[in-house]
Amino acid sequence: MKPTHNDPSLPPSSPQTPQEPTPKPPQHLGQLRRCIHWLGQGGWIIALLLVLTAGALIKDVIIPIMQGHIVHIVGDGKHVSSYGFNLQPLLVPRQELIASGQCKNFLVALRQPKVLDVAEVSAINRRLRDSGGFVVAASRVIGVVINGQARAYPLQMLNWHGIANDTLGGDPIAVIYDGPCDSSLVASRVIDGKKLRFAESGLVYNSNALIYDHQQQAKNESLWTSIGGRAISGPAAANHLTLHAMPCCVVPWGVWRKLHPNTTMIAGDPALYDAYRKDPYGAYYFESGLLRYPVNPRWDRSIYRLKEPLLLLKLNGHWRPVAFADLLAHAPPRDNPLAGRNGTLTVAGKRITYRCWVYPQSTTAMVLSPEHTPTTYCLLFAWYAQHPNEFAGAHWGVATTP
Repeated sequence: MKPTHNDPSLPPSSPQTPQEPTPKPPQHLGQLRRCIHWLGQGGWIIALLLVLTAGALIKDVIIPIMQGHIVHIVGDGKHVSSYGFNLQPLLVPRQELIASGQCKNFLVALRQPKVLDVAEVSAINRRLRDSGGFVVAASRVIGVVINGQARAYPLQMLNWHGIANDTLGGDPIAVIYDGPCDSSLVASRVIDGKKLRFAESGLVYNSNALIYDHQQQAKNESLWTSIGGRAISGPAAANHLTLHAMPCCVVPWGVWRKLHPNTTMIAGDPALYDAYRKDPYGAYYFESGLLRYPVNPRWDRSIYRLKEPLLLLKLNGHWRPVAFADLLAHAPPRDNPLAGRNGTLTVAGKRITYRCWVYPQSTTAMVLSPEHTPTTYCLLFAWYAQHPNEFAGAHWGVATTP
């Protein structure tokens, strides 16, 4: 994977927690951010003249703004108060809520995205073969099956959108991904009988992006963690609401396509296809002990690395973390990597069977049984910072089963 690049829009590094260099956004997103600042300083008059004479500006700046439905910019990237969220009540320490360096909705969430079938994905791959392809066999996707309908959500797309508000098998769902902690969550968009639409807040809690439910009035919007889906501020927090997590898996596209030949895949935004083929986090996941944002508490034990991938299972109403190191330790390798490695563990008294795949730059896993087990994924440091009391044991209650 490619190394990260610096982004001067992020706040300076904390003296207590080294900061990971920020991934560089695709060119037109950087142009958009600079353009927005310039327009706010009165440059709209000159911009109007340029629009009349420069087709490039229309293509690279104005069209992305229109596609993102950005009317005005909220959040200065530095001060939490500038984002205008209702922080009453706030269920986490105020000092641990920080601005990401990006404005609200900087990553534009997808809304009812168009989909492609397997043949259409293959056709795009052939067309883009010389530039590295589109979504190739080893590309990680979030796979979801609802009421017999299967769909894949490539992480390389969600890196640039954060959220896909979709409907699958008749159910409104949100597919949520946060790159800095490699977290994936699929949840129902129906909360208390209301269908919600989620978007990126621009705020971060313990290195985890916070999402919000879009409302007509900002005072009615709530902030939710993208790990676990807990409401931490606003009306939803006052009612102690949590998103209803659904079964999902993170696996290579080649594996998902083989398991579900009739699957569809979200098409994303064709204007961002060049960006989708770039990995904005590079070596961040696997080669670095630095974090992009501060966490408290910080994992400092030697039994697992700071960025150990976790598979989290919701059993008996509680999330149970299992380190990928343990999954691999109890899954004998096979000659064919695409076939995966099967294993069995007992977690919180329940027998879990699973399959995992090992690639040079990633390891993925899916639960085989019990079926319909809600699952989520993230890196250890992010989960531990939010749930330190659940890590009392070395293996968190995981026991091997012959």
